Amino acid sequence: MRSPDQANAMGHVQASIAALLDPRLGVVCTAVDGDPRNLYPEERSSIIQAIPRRQREFAAGRAAAREAMACIGVECGPVPSGPDRAPIWPFGLVGSISHTRQICIAAVGRAKEVGAIGIDVEERLPVGPDLWHSICTPEEQTYLQSQPEEQRGDIVTQLFSAKEAFYKWQFPLTRRLLDFQDVQVNLEPGGGGFSVRPVDALRWPDVLAPVTGGMFSDQKWVIAWVCGHPGRPRVSQGMRPGHLQAALPHHPPSNHPEVLP
Repeated sequence: MRSPDQANAMGHVQASIAALLDPRLGVVCTAVDGDPRNLYPEERSSIIQAIPRRQREFAAGRAAAREAMACIGVECGPVPSGPDRAPIWPFGLVGSISHTRQICIAAVGRAKEVGAIGIDVEERLPVGPDLWHSICTPEEQTYLQSQPEEQRGDIVTQLFSAKEAFYKWQFPLTRRLLDFQDVQVNLEPGGGGFSVRPVDALRWPDVLAPVTGGMFSDQKWVIAWVCGHPGRPRVSQGMRPGHLQAALPHHPPSNHPEVLP
C-alpha cells in the first residue's frame, strides 16, 4: 500500500504532465503496485510465466490505462499484449504505458483526435559514461562534450528518454525496431522539448520525420513524450524546463524490451 507521501508525489507528477499534454488525452500516474488478480484473462495470459515483480508492473500499467480511459469518457476494457509485446488498445484508441521501479504512467486518447502517443518515464539515476556511446549518436556525443561536465549525465538521461518516447510513438505506425543510433535528438534550450530526425533519411518514411516532443523533469523523474498525427506531431506549449542535476537512467534496454509494456 502506498503512503500519503507517495500518493501526493504521484498526484503532482500526474497534474504536471496532464497540464502539458494534449487536453484530449487521459493521463494517469500511479505507483508500481498493481494486482495481477485484477487483470482480464486475455491480459493475464501475457504474463503467466513472468516473475511476480513483472506481473505487478504489468498490472499497474493496465490499471493506469483503464483509469486514463475513464478520464476521456471511454468504457474500460482489456489491453492485451500482441506477439511483439506492444499493447493492443481497444478499437479507436491509442495509448502508451511506461514505468520505472517506482512509478507508472499511462496516456490514452482517441486515434482520430491525437493520432498517436508515446510516453517514457526514467528514474534520475546515474549511469557510467562508458554507456553514453550506446545511447548517443556521434553528433549527440559532440554536443554532450560542449556542455558543462556536471550537466552531461542529465543530458544523456533526456536524450535516452526522448528516444524511448519517439520509438513508442512510431512503432504502432511503422512496426520498425529501431536502435538508439538510428535517430538524432536535438534538445530545446531549457529542457522543455526536443526534436527527432533520422540519421539515415534514405531509410526513413518521410511521414515520420522530423517530429517534436515534450519533456518534464523534477528531482526524481525525467518524462518525455511524442504526440500527434503522422506527418504533423505536435507538442504542447509552455513546457517546463528540466532541473539539470546529476542523474541518469539505469541501463539502456536491448532492442527496447521495456518500451512495450
